[in-house]
Amino acid sequence: MLIEEANSYSLFAKQTLLNVYLDKKTIEKPGKEVLNHYLEHINPHCLIILRAPQIPIKQLQWLANHDNVLIVQAFPLTAAALQSWIASELKHRSIHHDSAIPALIHQYTQGNMLACAQIIEKLALIYEENNVLTSQHVIPHLTDQCDYQLYELADACLAAQIEKAVHLLRQACHNRQEPTLILWLITQEIRQMIQLLHKIKQSIPFTMACSQLNIWPQRARLYQAASTRFSLDKLYQLLHLSKQLDEQIKSNQNNQIWHGLEYLAILFCSSTN
Repeated sequence: MLIEEANSYSLFAKQTLLNVYLDKKTIEKPGKEVLNHYLEHINPHCLIILRAPQIPIKQLQWLANHDNVLIVQAFPLTAAALQSWIASELKHRSIHHDSAIPALIHQYTQGNMLACAQIIEKLALIYEENNVLTSQHVIPHLTDQCDYQLYELADACLAAQIEKAVHLLRQACHNRQEPTLILWLITQEIRQMIQLLHKIKQSIPFTMACSQLNIWPQRARLYQAASTRFSLDKLYQLLHLSKQLDEQIKSNQNNQIWHGLEYLAILFCSSTN
């Protein structure tokens, strides 16, 4: 499908941009063969952006030798960094505001920096000089424009961010995402936590345990914090619930599956020893 899209030609444009999101932890052999074949017969009029947040940079080195490939490693901005950027943009436009405004704008535009910038531009147009921008001024101009990636659901559950996890699930439901994929993502994290706790109980140092489980250093803090909230009994209960939801999906009796996924995510966020 990707190669067909890359080699297709538009009647209305000379250049094509394909923005592809790969939500896997590795590129398997068939995928590598397809990419290598395309790179040998590349369409010069097509640019492919392949985003693979789950794949370690070391696993992409086989692509680095191709002249037509550029590998860029980038990390998402934290909520604090984005709010700091919003505050600096407001200051740059000489907009005086309550201290809560950057967090409020961020709340409605998480993961969507373009929407965030557009809101700031809009506020600059309506702002009256020497006034102080308050929540009452801003809220009428805000709509939910958050753009989460599915992998963020795992991070939200590990970080016990119930509101974000539920928000992400409802957005996924609205966008008609496949519930089987959502369940798989959550179940993977539950299994990972079970393996991690078993290693900790075996007195394996946390850093070594993360290395053995291929947990990235950037995510180790999430797992370390989560490991203090969970017991193995609780995790096995979550795994059992995941199995029930999987059976519900396979039986086609999935009218309430999104409620079940929300319930699982909330339990994952709130579980304590």
